[in-house]
Order: sequence, then C-alpha cells, then structure tokens
Amino acid sequence: MTIDYLNFKKKFDDEGYFVLKNFVKEDFISYLVDEINKSTNTVKYFDNSKNLRRIEKLYDKGQYLISMNEKILILLKNVFAKDFLIFKDKFNSKPPGGEGFFAHYDGVFEFINSNNERKKGWYEYGDFFVSALVAIDRCNKENGALEIAKSHKGNFDQLYENTKKDGTPALSNELESKTLFNLIDLEVGDMIIFSNRCPHRSKKNDSQKIRRIIYYTYTLSENGSKYDQYFKDKENSKNKSKALSEKP
Repeated sequence: MTIDYLNFKKKFDDEGYFVLKNFVKEDFISYLVDEINKSTNTVKYFDNSKNLRRIEKLYDKGQYLISMNEKILILLKNVFAKDFLIFKDKFNSKPPGGEGFFAHYDGVFEFINSNNERKKGWYEYGDFFVSALVAIDRCNKENGALEIAKSHKGNFDQLYENTKKDGTPALSNELESKTLFNLIDLEVGDMIIFSNRCPHRSKKNDSQKIRRIIYYTYTLSENGSKYDQYFKDKENSKNKSKALSEKP
C-alpha cells in the first residue's frame, strides 16, 4: 500500500483531520478484538443497562494492541516528521440504542485536581494532540458514526471560550449551531487521524448491531510520557463528570 504522506499532512494542516482507508486488514481486527475481550488490568465503564461502553488502559495488553500503537506511531512520524508517544487509549462500544456524545473539543475543559487546584485539561501535558480512531465495525449514519468539523485555531484559553465551561469539553450551543460537521463513513480497518481542536460528536446507534472503535491519542515525545500521569489525574479529579476525557 502506497501512502501519500505529504497529502495527508496538507489535509491535516487545512482541515485538522484525514482518513486512511484499509489501515489494517479485517483479520488483524479480529485478533485485536480477541485481545480486547481477554484483556485484564484495564478500566471498564458500563451504561445504566450494564452494557460495556468503554475500556481504558489497554494499548499494551496484547500483541495486536501493541502492534496497532506501533503502526500508528510510524504513520505519525512519516506525516509530521516528529516523534510521538501515546497519551491515552480506549475501546468504545455503542450497543443498539446506545447514545452518542455531545459536540466537543478533546481536552479543552478545566478540572480540579487532588490539591484543589484548577487545571487546564489536557493542556497540562502539552499543546499538540492527535487521535487515531480505527473502525472495528462499519461506522455509518445509522449506527452513529463520528461527525467532525474543521479544526479551530487558538490556544487553550481561546478554545475554552467556545465551550460551556461546565467541567466538560462540550461546545456552547451557539457555536455548535454554527459549525458544519462532516459524518465520516468507515469500513472495518479504516482510520481517521484528527486534531484535538476539531469539534466532533456522534449520534445514537439506531441499528440492530453493536458499533465498536478503538481510539489512541498521542502527544509529542519531546514532552515525555504523560500516560500514567493522565490516568492518575483523571482518577483523582474532583470534577463530578471526571471529564478528563469525553463521553463514550
């Protein structure tokens, strides 16, 4: 497979995201799912109906999970000519009837840490974040695929003014109504890379089948690894929403 890294970089610079079709094969995804299902020492979240909605701390829990991270790191290096480290990870599962998530930026919120200090979301760990979302199942309008908008310019304080300022990264209703979102259809093994400054959301799964994705987020290696600190801060956050990351 020939990859046009320069074109991907241009798309990212212009829009804040790009899609790579057939990033991994379906058999790779099958092995990945098996490792996810068998993973231990992770953090799991369930909805009110006791359906599994999210698993965190899993990127190193199996050969294929590790390989996925390595493949993405190589891609990011080739696109951005910079080295990255994984910042956070999760597996998301949206069952039939499962709700989507509100329009938001990633990491743009305030949280209260264990010392009662007010902190600037992900920007406590760096100022450049990219996420890789890989489709485990087909993602389309019916099952609540990702809807994404072009990245917004600005530092934390400027982006924060666009949010509800409620301890979550939710966009203000006014800004969401003015924002043009593009629904991204993905086949199994497709991937979208996007900036944390891209507003994104999803709707309810109106299909009869589960919709699953895996989602790794990266920051520049020059900042050092923030993985353990991120999850520690998330656990100790005094925000009622625990909003160091968005809803599943």
